[in-house]
Amino acid sequence: MKLRFQRLWSASACVLLAIGVAGCRQDMHNQPKMIPQRHSAFFDDGRSVRQQVPGTVDRGQVIEASYLTTGLVNGAEGDTMPFPVTMTVLARGQERFNIYCSPCHSRVGNGKGAIVGRGYYTAGNFQSARLRQAPIGHFFWVMTHGYGAMPNYSVEIEPADRWAIAAYIRALQLSQNAARTDLPAGAHVDHMRDLLVRASLPINYLNAWDVDLDDDAPVPGAAAAPIVANPNPATSPTSESGKAASPGAAKTVATPSASGKSAVPAGGEAPVTQEPAKPAATGDPDHGKVLYMNNCSVCHQPTRAGLPPVFPSLIGIVDKDGEAKVRRVAKEGIPDAKPPMPPHPDLTDKDIDDLIAFLKTR
Repeated sequence: MKLRFQRLWSASACVLLAIGVAGCRQDMHNQPKMIPQRHSAFFDDGRSVRQQVPGTVDRGQVIEASYLTTGLVNGAEGDTMPFPVTMTVLARGQERFNIYCSPCHSRVGNGKGAIVGRGYYTAGNFQSARLRQAPIGHFFWVMTHGYGAMPNYSVEIEPADRWAIAAYIRALQLSQNAARTDLPAGAHVDHMRDLLVRASLPINYLNAWDVDLDDDAPVPGAAAAPIVANPNPATSPTSESGKAASPGAAKTVATPSASGKSAVPAGGEAPVTQEPAKPAATGDPDHGKVLYMNNCSVCHQPTRAGLPPVFPSLIGIVDKDGEAKVRRVAKEGIPDAKPPMPPHPDLTDKDIDDLIAFLKTR
């Protein structure tokens, strides 16, 4: 009995020893290594670790709280800029605003961006009395922390750019609510209608932003100019909701032809003559580009590269998904997407042919 117990104990000990040996494998543990901050002859400077690149943030490092990074003064939103506002700062703010803010707030900041018009949450109207009176630090704080349905942009937009956007919002507020008394004496003023004419844009181009052009009072320094209206709904700019903007009431109409030249004199007395439409058996990519810019570019970007993962890239989408799917999505949308892809029932089969032709271009 004693002998049997000894044999059993010996067998158990062997098993335990085998398990222990198996757990002591060295593999990658047994290799040359450098202990941090110790001397090494491997590098010319004698250090075992490399110097950190400029701007490296240590793990757990707390960025010093300042007005530049918080927008707060004694816990309240400040009303001054942390650095001087120059035209360079405003240009940077406009660029960042158009990228990150305009899809919801629109390019004039009235909260009627393309995404809102297509079913997304209501965005703040910077032209409201409440936000015109809000301190400039309020806009910085909202971009940093988010507000309601709006996410924060603290990762995407660095503090200096958030301040530049806030400064540009102030410029937008002034531009939409300026009075003649705000102008220096003798300053030249152009009526918006004249600017549209010079840019060869139809008078209904700004309808989506609720810009009032019905005031016929003369503007000092602005020469009288004809109101331009585009009678061709296929090429009329669309509103931010994706629907064609209604034409404005025009007293004097210059009708652009397909070539871009005026087919009717400024007096509007000659008959309207238009060049024959291009055959569209395989789609007109030029017209498709106009449709894309008016209906798709706000989300999928003018470059068609999108903003993945929210808005997918449309580069090569026809080859990838096939014309049938692209046609169906363009017409019916994707209601269960996040955010939902809206339908475009106003697009005709011819419009979608042209849109697909444009999406095929390189």
